[in-house]
Amino acid sequence: MFNLRHRINRLKIKMAYRLGMSRITSMPKMISIDPTNHCNLKCPLCPTGLGDKTVDRGLMSLDRFKSVINRLGTWLQSVNMYSWGEPLLNKSLVDMIRYSAAEHGIRTITSVHLNNITDEQIEGIATSGLDKLIVSVDGATQEVYQQYRVGGNIETVFDNMRKLVAAKKKHGSDLRIVWNFLVMKPNEHEMEMARQKAAEIGVEISFSIMRTNLKDDIIGKVEDNIEKDAKWIPESPQYNPYNLENKTRKNPITFCKRPWQETFINWNGDVFPCGCVVTEKQYSMGNIFDQSFEEVWNGDKYVAARKEILGQPNGIKTICHICKANGYYTP
Repeated sequence: MFNLRHRINRLKIKMAYRLGMSRITSMPKMISIDPTNHCNLKCPLCPTGLGDKTVDRGLMSLDRFKSVINRLGTWLQSVNMYSWGEPLLNKSLVDMIRYSAAEHGIRTITSVHLNNITDEQIEGIATSGLDKLIVSVDGATQEVYQQYRVGGNIETVFDNMRKLVAAKKKHGSDLRIVWNFLVMKPNEHEMEMARQKAAEIGVEISFSIMRTNLKDDIIGKVEDNIEKDAKWIPESPQYNPYNLENKTRKNPITFCKRPWQETFINWNGDVFPCGCVVTEKQYSMGNIFDQSFEEVWNGDKYVAARKEILGQPNGIKTICHICKANGYYTP
């Protein structure tokens, strides 16, 4: 629900980064919350799928989720409930969605691989007030799909999408179900087949640009990532985010507004400046369950991150410094 408080907050956000303010009075208008960083697939460009041992694994409790919404919901226009895991593995997911969307009127989105949803969860999602359900399906046949979504079954996913469409119709829900197809070299020839399949099932479809290894893409050098993950980079210029000849990104971010506009909260309460970053403890800005959000939001690390983006002198190295150094963000 967009209201006057949201408008004022948005204005304060814009003024803050345009005036070069690193300590701010506005609050994030959008948050990403990871209900869990567990996943039962083994996607080869995802740290979770690769079994990254540098982070702790777990699930956020419903009570802790509610405490986050209670503290920040006044300003929030959007809540993204996904990041490094499969949200449906958290059995409180539907209740979390309902608390955010139905009870607080916040636009709520989640993204799933949909291999293991229960009939109860299908009914719950259709009646929860969820605005958008993104379903990650990178292929139109099992042979292609399983190359990236290792351990997944595409027919199970298709059946579950059909069940969701039926539940949506049954309850008169406004839920948008969007098949997200991550375009990569092994699957780009199936894009048209996927488009036809989506129409048959009755869902929207979007085709997204891939990234190399989602962790190394931030903390590693782009030239190294291109060389290491070349077999996944598509031939199509429209969906290839890299200049392979120069080994650079085609469209790096020129000014990152995220440390003013949004924040990411891991399942354990660790706070990061955006959902792009890796969730190792060393990159955390603080923890929302150990201190007030205001202490984190205007703490030394967040202030240093904003100063780095603004090109101002700062004395603390943050993930934003690394992102900038490796060419993900290029002012």
